[in-house]
Amino acid sequence: MSTVMNLVVLSLAFATSQATVRGDARTGLASFVATCDNTSVSEYTDASGTTQTCDDGMICGCTNLFSSDNLWHCSDTDSVCITPQDEPLFPDSYDGAFVSVDVGIINTFGGGVNIWNTSGFFVHDTANKKERYDASSHLRSLSSGAYYQRRTDTSVTVDGTTYKVDTDGKCTTSDAAAHQFPGSATAGSVGRWAVDSYGFTSYADRYMGYEDDTKAVQVWGWTSYGGVGAYKLAEHRAYVDVATGVLLREHQVEQAMSYPTTVEVVLGAPEDVYTSFETIEGQSPMSGVTFFKVPDECA
Repeated sequence: MSTVMNLVVLSLAFATSQATVRGDARTGLASFVATCDNTSVSEYTDASGTTQTCDDGMICGCTNLFSSDNLWHCSDTDSVCITPQDEPLFPDSYDGAFVSVDVGIINTFGGGVNIWNTSGFFVHDTANKKERYDASSHLRSLSSGAYYQRRTDTSVTVDGTTYKVDTDGKCTTSDAAAHQFPGSATAGSVGRWAVDSYGFTSYADRYMGYEDDTKAVQVWGWTSYGGVGAYKLAEHRAYVDVATGVLLREHQVEQAMSYPTTVEVVLGAPEDVYTSFETIEGQSPMSGVTFFKVPDECA
């Protein structure tokens, strides 16, 4: 795993406890009861190979993707047919507000572990299609060749272009991502909170139900397997508050079949006390801050 990742680890104990709750990350899906038809949202093939159709406007809701056939499969504990759910787009409360972002990464490898802690914030403007993300990261690589690293990164999206400045002051540019505006809790991976080149697995997040019986939090995501009985390859989860539409946290596992990398992202509620964002912007002559300005390193 790249040592310049831009996600941040909350703590080794926290990430380890999360992995324990979720069970053995390498467990394979032993069997499946249905496979979604990629050509029709309402049709699926049952275990006998017969094509079935979901009734009453429901759709096939399988969330396990097999790399062997690139199709969505349901396990015997999944609901095959589900009620369609609207994509959880960012609510209006995100516009012109600060959202705190804390990322924890545990990357295990033979003889050691990399522990990343990243903390930052992002601000989002749907109407004008602008966004900014600032992050400060710390890496502790614990092994026979132990070392410590820290870095800062900034990403600004304006006028259809995203400008990223790394800790060495290097600027890279790219077209703004399609999912950025109006913004969605379901981006398919934790990659948007990373600022390095590490390639997170990404698929379209699918509705997975509620987190618990209170029905206060929706869960979206996917799980990737090599095939029937094959090891789990990766998984992603996004947790959305039903009442407010706010993205609460994300979870992802990579390389689950060997030395796994576990990522936990915790996001704060949008904050705009006394229109703080506009106030800081208005003080730019004194503070030198213009949030959506193209970074000097990229000008």
